[in-house]
Amino acid sequence: MMSPETIKEKVQSIIQLPALPTIAMEVVELVDNPKTSASRLGKLISTDQALTAKVLKIANSPFYGFPRKISTIDFAIIVLGYDALKEIVISISLVSSLQKKSDTMFDAKGFWDHAILSGVLARRLARDLGYRVSGEVFVGGLLHDMGISVLHRYFKNEYKRIMEIIHETDLTALEAEESVLGVTHAEVGGWLAERWNLPDHLVEAINMHHTPGRADKNKDLVALIHCADIFAWRMSPQPMEFDKGAEFDADALNHLQINDPQVLQEYMQTYRELVKVDLEAVTQFDQSRGA
Repeated sequence: MMSPETIKEKVQSIIQLPALPTIAMEVVELVDNPKTSASRLGKLISTDQALTAKVLKIANSPFYGFPRKISTIDFAIIVLGYDALKEIVISISLVSSLQKKSDTMFDAKGFWDHAILSGVLARRLARDLGYRVSGEVFVGGLLHDMGISVLHRYFKNEYKRIMEIIHETDLTALEAEESVLGVTHAEVGGWLAERWNLPDHLVEAINMHHTPGRADKNKDLVALIHCADIFAWRMSPQPMEFDKGAEFDADALNHLQINDPQVLQEYMQTYRELVKVDLEAVTQFDQSRGA
């Protein structure tokens, strides 16, 4: 078994910061220009069909609470706002840079859907609990599991063994990772976030999204992302294997003051209904695009 130090060294040495696609850099530049119009931004984003579909998918999520279907990028930009758009585009670019096609051990679409759902749930939960909603909540939710992509892409043999243990034993996914690597995907993701020079509180949120009680830089952010991750896992019609055995952390629930089982169940039920609507809307949206 590789030592944690060896794994960390490999993660931080072989994985280079992927260059943002040209379109993403142009979006950032336009957003930072106060004279930029929604129409101009829309024309730029529309040149990338995959990016367009993902932005529209996020904008149409019931968690954003918009009553009408958003079918154009221009309208999505107005609804989301320029700052949110920039955060979404950057996050999509970072996640996509690590993505590979599905195989017998990795469901790329399921991974992406879980990432989006975790991001929008984190944002909605922050709003519902009265925390200041910032793009970092969504970004952290979207990026929290990127260590899984690292393991699948750069540690193939170890990843395969982890999946075998998950399928063949009663161990949780985190226990399976520990047994093979001595570390978890959360720690691996944190090391990558350090390599990418992400802000310290985002590094912490990624690194500690399964151990929020250890957070000391931004407990709010880590607790929100942890709870959003568990909500997303429990609500998914096909829960991802890499969250097998995941449970709400008592420290996070206490910090957010949602440790009352009845209160937690009420949030779960409300979000479950929204997820059901979300899945139906996404299915209709994909069908209308011929996906």
